[in-house]
Amino acid sequence: MDALVALQRLVAWFTPDDLKDDLHRRKRVQMFIISHIFGPIIATPIPVFLWLADPSPNPHVAILAASIWGFWPFLALFKLMPRAYVPLAMASVVNLTFCVLWGTYNYGGTSSPFLVWLVLIPLLAFMYLGSTWTARIFVFSLISGGMAALYAFYLYGAFPIHIPVENMVVAGVLSALGANIYVFMMAAYYSSVVDSQSELIREIERHQDTLQALTVAKEEAERANGAKSEFLAKMSHELRTPLNAVLGYSEILLEDAELDGRGEQIADLQKISAAGKHLLSMVNDILDISKIEAGKMALHLESVDLDKLVDEVESTARPLAAKNTNSFVVDRRSALGTIKSDATKLRQAIFNLLSNASKFTQNGQITLDAVRHQLDGQDWVEIGVADTGIGISPEQQKALFNNFSQANSKIAAVYGGTGLGLALSQNLCRLMGGRIELQSELGKGSRFAIFLPADPSAQQTTSPSEPGRSEIAEAVVTDDQDLIEDLEAELVERGDGYAAMNGHDQDHDKRARLLIVDDDRNFLELAERLFRKEGFVPVCTDAPQSALQMARAVRPAAIFLDILMPGFDGWDVLAALKADPSTADIPVFMISILGERAKAQAAGADGIVVKPLDTSKVKAAMAGVRSVRGRAAKATSF
Repeated sequence: MDALVALQRLVAWFTPDDLKDDLHRRKRVQMFIISHIFGPIIATPIPVFLWLADPSPNPHVAILAASIWGFWPFLALFKLMPRAYVPLAMASVVNLTFCVLWGTYNYGGTSSPFLVWLVLIPLLAFMYLGSTWTARIFVFSLISGGMAALYAFYLYGAFPIHIPVENMVVAGVLSALGANIYVFMMAAYYSSVVDSQSELIREIERHQDTLQALTVAKEEAERANGAKSEFLAKMSHELRTPLNAVLGYSEILLEDAELDGRGEQIADLQKISAAGKHLLSMVNDILDISKIEAGKMALHLESVDLDKLVDEVESTARPLAAKNTNSFVVDRRSALGTIKSDATKLRQAIFNLLSNASKFTQNGQITLDAVRHQLDGQDWVEIGVADTGIGISPEQQKALFNNFSQANSKIAAVYGGTGLGLALSQNLCRLMGGRIELQSELGKGSRFAIFLPADPSAQQTTSPSEPGRSEIAEAVVTDDQDLIEDLEAELVERGDGYAAMNGHDQDHDKRARLLIVDDDRNFLELAERLFRKEGFVPVCTDAPQSALQMARAVRPAAIFLDILMPGFDGWDVLAALKADPSTADIPVFMISILGERAKAQAAGADGIVVKPLDTSKVKAAMAGVRSVRGRAAKATSF
């Protein structure tokens, strides 16, 4: 066993390093090395016998012995010149041919016992050089030339007789034994090579079977993920539709109760509104996670004023921190300037971190800090949220950014939550080319840091928008609980015609009319009440196919158009409105449970309003209407 290990080490020492990754060439080189190590040893008994049996062995036996032992210098030459392997291998085959023909010529001629070694010439040549056409021609030329020379001597000359043929029995036995040992050794080695290659082929086949099984599993997982995404989208729609009514009517009732001074009802209505907003927030997070996993979450890169963004976040987060009697500190070491990013997604990620800090900290301090600095030659922004709360252990940190993951069940029971906020924030930051990093010590607090590039390479094309349109869309959709979402178009069935043509008396004509198109009658009733309270005259219809005719007749100051409507959906209505010269100048705002701002802007809409509708969104929407109307030369004044 030790001898085998030593042989393997010797062969490896002779093998060049640049051949270790080339299996086929390495095997040929190893055969070359092994045959040159053992070949002279196996053949040495023949010249020894001839030296003893031949009365006058010089110089022919000495020449034969020198040729046999001359195979060893080829190893040294190969070690010195590994790139000259092919010429050396060809020279070695020539030397072997010379040995065989020289021994045959001097001892027995055409009846020589050494002719059996001619079988080794093509065997070794193809092992060394491979079965290329060059090797084939080379081997054929050697054998043909040698045999032709022997036959010529047989016909026209005489072979020398140093030892009578009848006295060369021992030489014949030694020759046959040596040739068989040599063939046996090379065949055994070649068999091991074939076995290893067969095992490699079987391993490849096993990997191919595994790959096929993985491909099938991947396709099944993709189908399951698609079904999950479709289910979440449908469930989101089904959940948000009743939430529209819950949040809208609770706000109306809350305002009425505050005007009438009904304190007990105010508290109850506030609880209803808060519970509805909490449920809506969870639905939004689940849908966002699903969209990110499906690769359908789009970025809307724009120039973001970080100082202004921090001010907005501070105004919202300060009362959030005060709920648990926490102090709130903003640390800005210098002017932050602007970056190219998705303001909505960045704001959402920061709010999620601040919400967690406020939840898990009591009678402590929450710090929001922001700074610009250089990392690896690039301009980066770091936005940190630090708290003096309960902290997170190293074990809990490992799964903290997984979906539906919380530190532990006890913390979840005490503080609540779904475990989606951090996972969503991390995914949003990665989508924007950044990341969230965590530093925390159990019992002392935590610090979450958002790292974002100041000017990321745009990986996708954003839809072009008219000047000011992005700002209008932001104003229309923003509220405390729901940030801007991307609007998705879906084609559904056709609905009945319900129209509430209100406000055609002289008083109402002095106020601006708004056309509201939605197939949900409950939403139309809610929207009518909310817009009336703001001093507008709503004209409502649940028949999208009649929207164009109504817009021509009413000439509204703005049109609010739902996307998900039966048969003739919001995109179709928007296209018809923009194609008609009499209505093309009327501002159109899309209404949706989902959001796709870029698509809405590209289609010609002036903004989006995300359901559920409430007073703050109505006010923001009307501010957007006034902004758009102020830019339009043909606009009706308010």
